[in-house]
Amino acid sequence: MPLTLEMIAEFYAADNLKEMLDGLVEKGYLAFEHPKKKENGKRVYDTSLPKGYNIVTGKLSFEYSQILNPNDIAPTLVATDVSRLGVPVNGGIRPLTTREGLRLFGFPENYSLDFLKSSKAFDLLGNTVCVPVIEHITESLLKGVVLSELEVARAVI
Repeated sequence: MPLTLEMIAEFYAADNLKEMLDGLVEKGYLAFEHPKKKENGKRVYDTSLPKGYNIVTGKLSFEYSQILNPNDIAPTLVATDVSRLGVPVNGGIRPLTTREGLRLFGFPENYSLDFLKSSKAFDLLGNTVCVPVIEHITESLLKGVVLSELEVARAVI
C-alpha cells in the first residue's frame, strides 16, 4: 500500500524528505501512485484515495538484505533472506556462510549441512530454532520451572 508523504514523515522526519522520495521515484525504487483496489477480480488504481510512495523493488531483489554488525546481536534469520545476509570483511562485504549460520543458531561445531546445496541449507536455517534456547526451555521444563520470555532471553544471552 502506498504511503503518503505525511504518513512517512510520522516515522522518518527529514527536512528534504519529499526530495529524497522523489529521487527514489526517479531511480525506479519507488512509484508515486494511488492505492489499488479489487474490481471485478482485478486490481485497479483507486483514484478516490491520495497518491503515495510504494516500493517497486522488494528486498529480495538486492544482493544483500542486511549487513550483520559483528559487534551486535544477530537479527532474526528467516528463510526468505538468510542467504542474503552480508558480513563486513576487510572494507568489503561477503555473504554469510552456512557454517556461520549454524553458529548463529548455536549448533555444535561438528554439525554440518555440507551434504546440501547452500540454498537448501539456508532455507533450513531460516526455518529452524536457536538450539541454546530450546535446550534452556527443555531443561527448565524437566525441572518443573516455569520461565517468562524475559528469563529465557536473559539465560540465552
